[in-house]
Amino acid sequence: MANKQRELGHSQRHHMNLKWVLSLVVGVSAALSAIHVAAQDSALDTEALPDQNLVFGVSPAAQTQQMLNLLPDAFREELLGFNAALGIGAQHHTNVRRTPDDEISDTAIVIRPEVAYQTDIAGRHRGKLGYVASIIRHQDLDSEDSTNQSLDGALRFDLTPILNVRVFGRYTDGSEERGASGSRTFIDNEPDEFETVTYGGEVVLGRTTQKLRVAVGASKSEWSYQNNNQEFRDRDYDRVHGVLFYNVAPKTNLFLEARHVEIDYPQQFRNLNSEEDAYYVGIRWRASAMIEVLAKIGRLEKDMADPAVQDFDGTSYLGKLSWSPKTYSRIELYASRTTEESAQQEFAALGPGFFVSELIGVNWTHMITSRWRAYAYFNHIDDDHPDDRLDTLKDYGVGLTYKINTWLNASARYGEVERDSTESDAVYEDQIASLFLRGGF
Repeated sequence: MANKQRELGHSQRHHMNLKWVLSLVVGVSAALSAIHVAAQDSALDTEALPDQNLVFGVSPAAQTQQMLNLLPDAFREELLGFNAALGIGAQHHTNVRRTPDDEISDTAIVIRPEVAYQTDIAGRHRGKLGYVASIIRHQDLDSEDSTNQSLDGALRFDLTPILNVRVFGRYTDGSEERGASGSRTFIDNEPDEFETVTYGGEVVLGRTTQKLRVAVGASKSEWSYQNNNQEFRDRDYDRVHGVLFYNVAPKTNLFLEARHVEIDYPQQFRNLNSEEDAYYVGIRWRASAMIEVLAKIGRLEKDMADPAVQDFDGTSYLGKLSWSPKTYSRIELYASRTTEESAQQEFAALGPGFFVSELIGVNWTHMITSRWRAYAYFNHIDDDHPDDRLDTLKDYGVGLTYKINTWLNASARYGEVERDSTESDAVYEDQIASLFLRGGF
């Protein structure tokens, strides 16, 4: 549907707010730490942190995030030892609660500490422990304050010349972002808070230099909601996967992947338990340091335990392209399609228990000089619900980073998020302006 028309007063208020926030001395840009090139200057492997994703102004839903952020190999030789970083600043939203009417603008101070320790065990094995938090405190709307934090660890054992074992665990304590993909349209006084615990492992038989390589893994995730009477959304994911790689060339792998997921609601409002089976064929191509491609496409089947709830049988895919036409410029394209769990159960006793989310996006990073870096991004999400509800999210913006010295960066960002929907309560627009200081130690 067409974007909802905004009144002239809102437009004038938006320009006044933007002018005011750009005068702030410090601020925060959550997008900056998610840019891969920017992470190269970081003391931490921010690409592997659990709360990072490829979408900047608004988050994709949980399953989409997992597809985009594959089982992380969170170990980098240059990051051995103890590393820490601290970011501090402020961000301004013109519609902080992301509602269709009665928009409220507000400014928040953000403090972001990061700590990581990575070790080499006996010259062959690797271990890592990391902690990151985002402490957000608003000037006017105290109810929107939040503290999002996560602790994750991983061990990789190089047992034999052809056998590699990896185990990992992660704890997250946070809140759901207003207006994110799959979020509730009903606005409570405060965001929905949740805790998650994820743990699992993977066994890899074979090396990348060999013709055949096999990876088998399993993991479990437990989601627990803490407020707003959302306990009926608590759910557990049990996942197993297997991948067979075939090396057709030194830098080109073809692969077949199979995945099984069981989703269980312990305190269900209604029976939304389900099982998912997905089968993919794909390719991974590392042409050079300049270009890398990962693509897979296949079939996803979601069988609901309750025969009265609609099933799903359709196409699922993931595509990621990273291209550096110059050493100082990088372009990333990405796309995905998968099913997501519904947040609207209490309002639709006979409605669907899931929706299908499709994402396509691009971000560009460019080194202007050795100190100045610019970036821009655009992301498009379609959330298609089987009950004919369709949400379309557009997320775009630009940013600039200045390297003050070897350990301190300053950045500024402006972005916009829009959601159109066949559900009028889901429509909103939000403009975000921010400044940010971040130091690594």
